[in-house]
Amino acid sequence: MVATISADIVNSTSLETRDLIELRKRLQSLFERIEAEILPGFWGRIVRGDTIECYVPECGKVLRIAIIIKLFVRMYADSIGSSYLTRRLGIRFSIGLGSLKYVDKKEDIMDGPAIYISGRNLDAISAERDVFSAIGIESDLVGVHWILESYVSLIDNLIGSYSIKQVEVVFYKLIGYKERQISEMLNIYQSAVNSRSSLAKWGLLDMAIKDFEHFNFDQICG
Repeated sequence: MVATISADIVNSTSLETRDLIELRKRLQSLFERIEAEILPGFWGRIVRGDTIECYVPECGKVLRIAIIIKLFVRMYADSIGSSYLTRRLGIRFSIGLGSLKYVDKKEDIMDGPAIYISGRNLDAISAERDVFSAIGIESDLVGVHWILESYVSLIDNLIGSYSIKQVEVVFYKLIGYKERQISEMLNIYQSAVNSRSSLAKWGLLDMAIKDFEHFNFDQICG
């Protein structure tokens, strides 16, 4: 069993063409960083202008990666302006858990049930104005599906409440940086990093993501 992420950039039409091109470049660099620093074998690509598709060979890592991508887009939006539309720039994401028949990065092919599930769920949540995350599984275990859906939605709602200062700190913590490194990177006191972490309820988020990473998906998804 593997995982996939399907995501779209919300309000991407609010961006100037040059800014959208720059965002695509930075996302591609982020994908390469995720493969190098978090999960070897990860593959992320951008299709149809503002749609993202990712192959995640370890199911447990998929939630961490989805949140990293979401926070990254929020940071980019803050870096390019403060207009109403730019502030609303964000990410909807859908996670699929299942099998893939074929994955070939060189040939740019990703095909199988997991990517169908995440893509189908993304289409569904895109029609709902207040829904920004979903998870689906290649299984008939409806009860498990609902539990995972609630789990992901609660975490997504938590990070949706973050200020941009909290977003920056949590983003780097999810990648694996220590507070001292983050303080040097952001040019702030380590006590400020700690304060922002506390306000973001980092302890709860970290525990929830680590719990997700230790789920036995082969067993719970049948």
